Amino acid sequence: MLVNARRILAWFGDRHPGHPLAAMTGEHVLAVIEHLLSMSTKDATRSAATSHARSFLRFLRWSDINDQDLARFVPRTPCWRLAHLPPRLPWEDVRRAIDAIDQTTAKGRRDRAILLLLATTGIRNKELRSLELEDTRWRAAEILVRQGKARRERVVPLVQETGDALADYILHARPGIDSRRVFLCTVPPVGPFRASTPVSKIVRSRLEIGGNKLPRGAGAHLVRHSLATELVSQRRPINEVADLLGHRSMDTTAIYVKVALPQLADVALPFPGGAS
Repeated sequence: MLVNARRILAWFGDRHPGHPLAAMTGEHVLAVIEHLLSMSTKDATRSAATSHARSFLRFLRWSDINDQDLARFVPRTPCWRLAHLPPRLPWEDVRRAIDAIDQTTAKGRRDRAILLLLATTGIRNKELRSLELEDTRWRAAEILVRQGKARRERVVPLVQETGDALADYILHARPGIDSRRVFLCTVPPVGPFRASTPVSKIVRSRLEIGGNKLPRGAGAHLVRHSLATELVSQRRPINEVADLLGHRSMDTTAIYVKVALPQLADVALPFPGGAS
């Protein structure tokens, strides 16, 4: 909120130098809100800006700096949670990035196992960092995800290519230290990843090497969103995608239906009186 309050003060000071805040009017409010909204194209950011401006103007009245109810002039900015698809990559771009990883080095083997695991199971950054050696059920070809969101466990399938890459890393590239965590950092002191940033950097660097143009802040979730989009576009049942991703509510998965026009056509009811 402080950032937007400073922007309001700076705007008013630049356009009306020497005027006290007591002179601010509803016309000024509409102009400064237009200025704030022009600084972002994201619905969430724009909605937050108007909310912060409203709170700041209420403060001006509460503290007797301005005796008008200026907050009522701030328009409501809708923020539709399912209005936009999350950032994602075409599946062939994810595949190209994985294929570009050098498998002759220990780091390359680890990073390839990480990318394949993210790309075939959709697990989150924290879930990947929390995986332990006994969580892989090799005979059943599945992985137990213990540290899911809201501490909910789930089982995800382990496809052949990912299983081979994971086994290759564990047997031939994983540092031999006393830790049950599957993935370990290679920079001393060698040990488990204790934060999300290193894993995000690994994912981002590997995707960039594949020649992809990435959105700002892209990391493990970019691969997760790309997988979900690909599965839905393959006409996989939405509830199956939700189970794989560990979504508690189908509403969370519903955002990916935007790319599922064939599914929507299949469930559409015939128009009364239309051709059969």
